[in-house]
Amino acid sequence: MTTRAEAARGKKMAGSANDHTFTYARPSRLVRACTVIAAALSLSLSTAVVRAQPQAVEASPSGGTGSAARVRGVGMPLRAHLGVSVAQSLLASSEPAERLRGIARLGGLGTPEAIDTLLDSMEQGSPVSRDPRARLEAVRTLAPHATRDPVRQLLTRELNDGAGAPGRGTPSPLTELIRGTAALALARAGDKPAITVLVSALVQGGAPGGAAERALLANPPSSLELLLGGKKPPPPELARFLGELGDLRATARLRLLLAGKDVTVQIVSALALAKLGDESALARARDWLRKPEPRTLPAAAEILVHLGAPEAPAAVNALLKGETTRLDGLRLAEILPTPALAPQLAQAIPLLPETARPRAVAALGRAGGPQAVNALRALLGQAPLATPAAFALATLPGDAARKALADLLAAPDVARDGARRRLLLRAAIVRALVLRDPPVPLEEHLQPLLGASSSDPDRAVAAFGLAALDADVLEDLSRRCLDAVKRPPVAPHATPALAPSPPRPRKVTPPPCDTSLLQAAARGSLAHGSAARAPLAALRELLEQLTASGASAPEHRAPSDETAARTLITAGLALLDAPGGGAVPTSQLAAWAEAGGALAPLAARALATRDDAVVRGTLERLLGGSDPVIRAHVALGLGSDPEPDSVSLLASAYRFEEDPAVRRAIVRGLSRRAEAQRRQTLTLARDLDPDPSVRALARAALEGRPLDPAPTPLATGVLWVTVTPNDPGAAAAAAGRAGRFIRPDGVALPILTDPEGVLLVPGVPPGPGVVTLASALTSGEPSPR
Repeated sequence: MTTRAEAARGKKMAGSANDHTFTYARPSRLVRACTVIAAALSLSLSTAVVRAQPQAVEASPSGGTGSAARVRGVGMPLRAHLGVSVAQSLLASSEPAERLRGIARLGGLGTPEAIDTLLDSMEQGSPVSRDPRARLEAVRTLAPHATRDPVRQLLTRELNDGAGAPGRGTPSPLTELIRGTAALALARAGDKPAITVLVSALVQGGAPGGAAERALLANPPSSLELLLGGKKPPPPELARFLGELGDLRATARLRLLLAGKDVTVQIVSALALAKLGDESALARARDWLRKPEPRTLPAAAEILVHLGAPEAPAAVNALLKGETTRLDGLRLAEILPTPALAPQLAQAIPLLPETARPRAVAALGRAGGPQAVNALRALLGQAPLATPAAFALATLPGDAARKALADLLAAPDVARDGARRRLLLRAAIVRALVLRDPPVPLEEHLQPLLGASSSDPDRAVAAFGLAALDADVLEDLSRRCLDAVKRPPVAPHATPALAPSPPRPRKVTPPPCDTSLLQAAARGSLAHGSAARAPLAALRELLEQLTASGASAPEHRAPSDETAARTLITAGLALLDAPGGGAVPTSQLAAWAEAGGALAPLAARALATRDDAVVRGTLERLLGGSDPVIRAHVALGLGSDPEPDSVSLLASAYRFEEDPAVRRAIVRGLSRRAEAQRRQTLTLARDLDPDPSVRALARAALEGRPLDPAPTPLATGVLWVTVTPNDPGAAAAAAGRAGRFIRPDGVALPILTDPEGVLLVPGVPPGPGVVTLASALTSGEPSPR
């Protein structure tokens, strides 16, 4: 008879607590009796073996006795190999990775003893408490046990932990991630003690208060009594939060607060009631308007705005007139678009701080009406506000705005003022793209500007507009550049010195490949949405030819590194429609991705789709790099990685990623994977990620909904940026600046500004985006190789 102890003799025990799974059926009485006898025999034999042959331990070369130590013999019970004692050894290790394994092992066990052991390891001053990654892992592990008092106390400590706390050293980038995760764990517990902790943090304010508020908004308590407690009036901070929560059950308690005598509590409760749509606050707001005071007037105006009262425009205008309340008036004007605000907004613009004036111009455009149109026309002549005014006029619906642009383009002085003509043409193009309401026949105005006699800024505007209207324009320009790359340079013929050629009239001809025209047309073609694939295919052919000719025939490259870099960045826009990189060599994609220039994000995304044993090392370096945009695009590419184990790479990357934009990209990547391993990370993201967008994406992925937007025939969003140097003498530095535009969906486009320093990008999805420009064009832009 062979016992389990004998069968285990000489085997090495390693791995985690989840490495072995035991399944037991309910035994009969006879089987149970035999099991008891066998267990007793096994114990006696094991004891005999221990006496005859002591346990031997093989230490790791480093001398550690954590997971590196390997045990021989059968003198220790199975629990010693797989249970809490092994986790304790791992937690005591000097290696951070071993401590993380110990935390994961205790979480896998999930027993009260395991949780107590983890709590003990988190005592102040311990190695685990000084390791931000270990703290984050512990908070996530303890989240399901947040109803236990010791666990709640630890989560409370992590919620209120501040930068520079004793024993914590310098602040970590993971600090806010840990704080937000602890707050969500308490909110998900949902019991009275946990909610009390969050309410206390909310009243306290600061970073803990912000995290507590976001957690409660994400996981509202089941009963308002958990928030409000007994009959004691809630503090003003909690009354304000009730309005943000949007729970109509709070109306009765807020009405009681409004009837109190404390003016501060009255203001907060009235605003909360207005946000809930309750008109109980109207009478008090009107009383405050009749007897205006500095602290009640802004609140009264905001209440009227939220409730849609007829006195709201007059109240906002009163704020715009006051020196101390003008910014409050602008904030409310942004959410109350009405022509009644246009005159006062126009008067307030020069009185506002310089950084707030573009906001006021945008609010003026949303207000609408003839007075807003006239004010915007006047602002077109003020250089700092010309671009915001042109954009507002372009996106303002109605005949008045369209007629204003048409009249301005037809004015005699516009033909002599090139900068003003280009500003108005851009506004007309934007209006055609956004509202489908062009003020003039654009082709008639743009086509003549493509001539050789036109200036470079004129030609760029014309190329952008014509490409936005006709997708074939980009294809034609790409073919011309492709022919220029394929055609070898022709050496000039020598002319005998004694026979000089007669002088010829000078003829200005456009270069065979105009990079500024190509870039403008490439951006313009994005207005066609899914219909832009044909012209982008021609651009991809140019990109592939540039890399091929650069590798085999360096003499075919552009005459200067600057021109070559411009052409390469523009052609790289083709990677937007070629996630796999097309025929671009893998080595070239890796070079671009590691260089960190404008092409790096799309190159990193394409490189990740070609993952193999050779590329994996590069991908791991990029995922661990300092550029969050590159990390995000590697994650997006790994979603289409042919290697099944890429899901583990994504899960590991999510584990300690501090940038929410990168975590969103990781979730998008995981949503495209079919492996079962993705579910654990997506569930963690759905439940405990502090970023609401990450949680929403993870929830959609777990429900099987696609996260990639379906291609649309047309995309109406437009980005308009004008680069204005601080030094007027350095205006040339704004021309042809390379950079990235990170769209709201997280995809980064390689961009170049126009010769005038203007950037127009159509086809932008709704949401916030980011534009970054390089300090020098060729910085980080490798030549084709």
